[in-house]
Amino acid sequence: MKTPMAIPEVIVELQEQELRETALRCLSSFLVEKREEDPENYSRTGYFLYNSCGTVAILLQEVIMFYGKMMDGSLNVRSAKRLANVLTLLQVYEIVRAMALSAVGILCQAREPKIIQWAINNDMVEVCQVSIQIGNELSKVIAMHILEAILQDWSGISYICSPTRDKLLKGLMETLARLVAYLAEDQDFSPRLLFHILRCSFVLCRHRRGYNIVMDNLPVQIMDVSFQDMLEEFPVIQCLLDQLSLAVGKIEKCFPISSLHNFLEWKHSEPLCH
Repeated sequence: MKTPMAIPEVIVELQEQELRETALRCLSSFLVEKREEDPENYSRTGYFLYNSCGTVAILLQEVIMFYGKMMDGSLNVRSAKRLANVLTLLQVYEIVRAMALSAVGILCQAREPKIIQWAINNDMVEVCQVSIQIGNELSKVIAMHILEAILQDWSGISYICSPTRDKLLKGLMETLARLVAYLAEDQDFSPRLLFHILRCSFVLCRHRRGYNIVMDNLPVQIMDVSFQDMLEEFPVIQCLLDQLSLAVGKIEKCFPISSLHNFLEWKHSEPLCH
């Protein structure tokens, strides 16, 4: 692990092709470690990355290279980990971060089991959670798309809802709850985000532990009149809220019984985990 004083030297190493992969890994590990325990050096590193000569161009080049490997079928574990390290560095660039997240989102959109497993193995759930916490609207929306795609896959929802990932699941729900509270205060920010929060919460109900967590931690703003104006303007959000409310037992009848039957069939399409 590099000390804060050595970070500028590592950033310079990004200029050298033969040193770049190691430098990316080192900087990524440093930022993950310092994000919570040493925010001053975390921000300091972000400042150096943004203002150093050619660094943004290099990181964009890394994303483009990943696109190329995605197209020609040459993706492997090494290149996936390299992209994950690049994504960590891009936490300080909103627009570039959104572009990088989009690359992952395109992969996950098809919901291929191997891609979802790759996303899990490379901590994309954690990356999405951080992006939802600190990203701009676009980054938040793309991160929610990725998260929803992972939850739609049984291996993905099983990973997130595993007893060994209890901290991750609860942290994710806390992140969504904070976002709901913010949206309740500023409803012009993004109705799309509320839609995706409801979708992810609804999908979590497919898993027994996810269902219990959602039921116990559903933000109060979702169930009261905080979003009344938005619900009137966007009936699709109202419908999804009705479905979620019925799924967690908050209301008895909100939509046709045939829709409830379809949900219950989907909910039990895989064995519920204990």
